[in-house]
Amino acid sequence: MYFNYEDIQNRKFVQSLKIEELDLSNIDNLVLKGIYIEEQPSKYQIPFKSEGVFKDEDSTEIGAYIHLNSKDYHLNEIIQKEIYTSIRFFVECADTDTTLDLSKISANLEGRIEKTDKIKYLHKKHKDLYSLVNNEPEFLVYCGIKEFNGYNNWEEYIYDNLYCDSELIIKYLTTDFEKKDIFQPVFEIWKRYYVIKTQIDFCKEQLNIIQGNSYKPETIDSSYQVFLIEEILRIDNWDDLSATKKGVILSCLLGKNKDNLKKVYIEIGKKISLNSDKLLSDRKKAEETIKKLLG
Repeated sequence: MYFNYEDIQNRKFVQSLKIEELDLSNIDNLVLKGIYIEEQPSKYQIPFKSEGVFKDEDSTEIGAYIHLNSKDYHLNEIIQKEIYTSIRFFVECADTDTTLDLSKISANLEGRIEKTDKIKYLHKKHKDLYSLVNNEPEFLVYCGIKEFNGYNNWEEYIYDNLYCDSELIIKYLTTDFEKKDIFQPVFEIWKRYYVIKTQIDFCKEQLNIIQGNSYKPETIDSSYQVFLIEEILRIDNWDDLSATKKGVILSCLLGKNKDNLKKVYIEIGKKISLNSDKLLSDRKKAEETIKKLLG
């Protein structure tokens, strides 16, 4: 479960409007700009009921869905996806750090010599982590294991919370929102699920390694590695390549998992203040090593 930092950089609609443009009287222009999509009328449509009288009720504020002048509009799904990505960035990159949790698991593994003891520890850790959420079917939705309460996946669950959150939508389109603007109960449960699932996935990964089920890269010949390095040094636009592409290229050179390398480049692309302590330490160690080797 890796966050692609490029998804944040490539958002199209963030800060795309001025606040005065987000007025319901300006709906035609909002449709023209692709903010809202007009829905096709249905002959089976049932009007809203208010105070015992059936009548169409016009929306009074911006939202994920709008009913205005007998027409229905929904927020562009691309915008919903961008808002989802923005919240996910806060959850996985800006407001949580699972480095310490994973380091503790690794330390416990290192403290056990026998393979059977390591496996026993990982099974117990896995069970303990699941016990924290075993009465929460939403976690199964988050993990993509099972649908619940009409939600087929986690994105649908988050989108459902955008229906009434007009303030978040307005802020995203005009100034972008901050962590404090996100509906906190949803934000907190998402962070909690992320931390737990990250540890569960790590336990599974370590089990595969110990039991010999993990991918083992083929041995790379030294001369081949040298020529790969020479070719990489000739790449003029290396800084412009995506984290995915860099991960693929370096996996051929280092014999490491391309997704793990991609994750490193994604973190490198963040502000230094958002980097983990381990990344900062490794960066400093690499700089000192090269300086020492160069004399």
